[in-house]
Amino acid sequence: MRGAAQLDVSGYALGVGSFATESDVLPGGSSWLGRGRLMVDLATGPITLETAYEHVLQRQPEGGGFSFTSPGGAGQATDWMPLQWTLREGDRSDWRHRFDRLAVGLAGDSYDLTVGRQAVSWATTLFLTPADPFSPFDPSDPFREYRGGIDAARVRYFTGPFTELEAVVRPTETQTGTHMTALGRIATSRGGWAFGAWGGLLHDEAAGAVFASGGVGSTSLRAEVSVREDPTGGALLRAAAGFDRYFQPGGKDLFLVTEVQFDQYGATSPDELIAVAVSDAFLRGDMQALGRWTIATTASWQIHPLLGVDALALVNAEDPSLLLAPGVSWSTTSAASTRAGFYLGVGDSAPSLFALGSEYGSVPALGYLSLSLFF
Repeated sequence: MRGAAQLDVSGYALGVGSFATESDVLPGGSSWLGRGRLMVDLATGPITLETAYEHVLQRQPEGGGFSFTSPGGAGQATDWMPLQWTLREGDRSDWRHRFDRLAVGLAGDSYDLTVGRQAVSWATTLFLTPADPFSPFDPSDPFREYRGGIDAARVRYFTGPFTELEAVVRPTETQTGTHMTALGRIATSRGGWAFGAWGGLLHDEAAGAVFASGGVGSTSLRAEVSVREDPTGGALLRAAAGFDRYFQPGGKDLFLVTEVQFDQYGATSPDELIAVAVSDAFLRGDMQALGRWTIATTASWQIHPLLGVDALALVNAEDPSLLLAPGVSWSTTSAASTRAGFYLGVGDSAPSLFALGSEYGSVPALGYLSLSLFF
């Protein structure tokens, strides 16, 4: 006997206003970002339908100064389903809408198959995720509620309660041309540790990775290592490792994360930063930072049931340069949250319009205020 159909409808709205000072490479000014999202999930028997439709309205500073980009992912690939459109585009503003999710699923006793625009994450580390091949988050993005969807066919097979096999096929159109991704993955867990590997073609290039996570006492450890084919010959190594842990100073929850990334795609000196920023790997959305060695540290402290403070520090250890991003969040109501914060770049400034002195040295001081609503 088939079960009754289940319908789940929810929504999300985000408004962000910001002001940036003038930097070495960009003028200062104010910007605004608005994002509205409606999510409808339907399940009937073994069939599921997941949808998320959203509008994004952005207004840039005059002269194209520093501003927030659309939250959701760092990837710049265009997927094969024509599900995004522009309603209005001007010199300082644009209004776009899209389906960020539109996927049909079929579930069995030991498998599930999903086809369409969906969220897929193979990350093990939390902020710096070089072994995640599917549009990883921008680590400096303060609005990480929803991961950006990708167009793919995905099948998972569960061989037991602790082991699963997975395959994803994803064609994309990027600034560097049409590419095919076809990857297989195995993940399992034993004795409190989760580990596995994936391999196949990533943007037409051979790639593979191994990953592991577990705990030692009250500290969680995470690591992932990937190897990518170098189009010029040989292979490129990308890896990240880190730990996270809860503390309770004064009886209040404090969550700390520290991660280190090595990325052979990255720049080893300031002279290489612009070349990396226009490289195929960066334009495809594979990279979250420009440097060869990157360190991320974040701390969040719930000082009151309704009030939390946090801070993120991103360090390019090659420059060196630093991006600081502290913030405070207030649960205004049970369905609304207000957040305020700022960004500050520390490091050598740009010597000219065609060069960078460091990755974060030319990031201007930027303050923002946001309101998020959930329904």
